[in-house]
Amino acid sequence: MILLSACGRLITPEPVATPPAEETPTAQRGATPMPTVTARPTATPRPATPSATPSPTVTPTPIIYVVQRGDTLLSIALQFGAPIEAIQTTNGIIDPRLLQIDQVLVIPNPEDEGEAEPAPTPTPFPVVVRGVSFQHTPQGSLWAFGEVANPGPNPLSEIVVEMSLYAAEGKLLSSEAVFTQLDLLLPDHSVPFAVLFTDPPSSFAQYQVAVISAVPILGETRYYLELAAVETSAVQVDETTYQVRGELENIGSHNVEAIKLVVTAYDANNQVVAQRQANLEVVVLRSQARTPFEIDLTAPGAVVERYVVQAQGLRTP
Repeated sequence: MILLSACGRLITPEPVATPPAEETPTAQRGATPMPTVTARPTATPRPATPSATPSPTVTPTPIIYVVQRGDTLLSIALQFGAPIEAIQTTNGIIDPRLLQIDQVLVIPNPEDEGEAEPAPTPTPFPVVVRGVSFQHTPQGSLWAFGEVANPGPNPLSEIVVEMSLYAAEGKLLSSEAVFTQLDLLLPDHSVPFAVLFTDPPSSFAQYQVAVISAVPILGETRYYLELAAVETSAVQVDETTYQVRGELENIGSHNVEAIKLVVTAYDANNQVVAQRQANLEVVVLRSQARTPFEIDLTAPGAVVERYVVQAQGLRTP
């Protein structure tokens, strides 16, 4: 599997060749210089010291659950308080997105501890959160942007990021959890996230970001990554708005559905300052076909240095 993306500076980036592996975003040469926009000074909260996480206890006593419409492996794990990895391993689930209605799952019972010894603390997945930035909206809400990188050897899915805001003395002010903007995270790749605080505190001094869920994909999957953003260009519309256009091409041999296309904007310090998913005109993109996209990104108080286009979907049955 390969993840194809396009990246470049604003104002007509050069065409991006399809890479066999990770494409490290780089500044495009020959781009028309951007008008200078002076970023407004803002206070920068510092990352909080992570608190200790209790070790989950897995017991050998199972319970039986029948998958219902709308269930995900994560929602089932939260419902029963069982580790996702234990459910996945016990049931031989290769791709967590392929749960079937009426599928029978065996789930370790977290309440029946009996005489079993506590399980050892599981090794966390080696994910890295980086590029965090904050953006206030005119409506009074607060966006927190960033990305999750995967330096490990296994593809991951169902990635959930939890963002917590703290006062200077360490008091928790607000906390929100979201899925990443893309479902699949390959080794040596990154995917963006966007956390919305609709009623944020008036101020905060510290923050903490933690990946609280990441499910490994153990074998073949329906995820389809042979998608390329082509003929992309970007312009600055006004002081805070940037418009990215292009076409998404299915360069593989299968038709693809459930497509997600995300544009992520970065400043000169590689902080994520804006991101948005595109609304595509097609439901199924056939092999070798293209579909146009257009996205407006808003980045008040920041100068966009470069952008990255990423897309993935599911291979049609």
